[in-house]
Amino acid sequence: MEDNDCIFCKIVKGSIPSYKIYEDENYLAFLDISQFTRGHTLVIPKKHYRFVWDIEDINGYYLIVKKIANHYKNQLGFKYIDSLVFG
Repeated sequence: MEDNDCIFCKIVKGSIPSYKIYEDENYLAFLDISQFTRGHTLVIPKKHYRFVWDIEDINGYYLIVKKIANHYKNQLGFKYIDSLVFG
C-alpha cells in the first residue's frame, strides 16, 4: 500500500531525491536532509506503514538497522550510535 501524501513513499518512488546508503527489495536507508547529527540516517520499509510497530517483519527491519549501525561503528569509526523510533 502507498500513501500519496507520505513523504517517505515519495522518497521510495524516487519522486523526491535522497542520498541512499542502503537499499534492498524491502527497506531503504538514506541520510536525513537536516543532518541533525553527522551520519543521521533514516531506515524505512518500502511498504507504507503508519507506525514502525506495524511492520510485518520487524526482525528483518532491525537486522538492517543493526547492519547500518555496525557499518558506522566498524567502517567509519563512529564512537557513539544512537537509535530512535518514531511512530
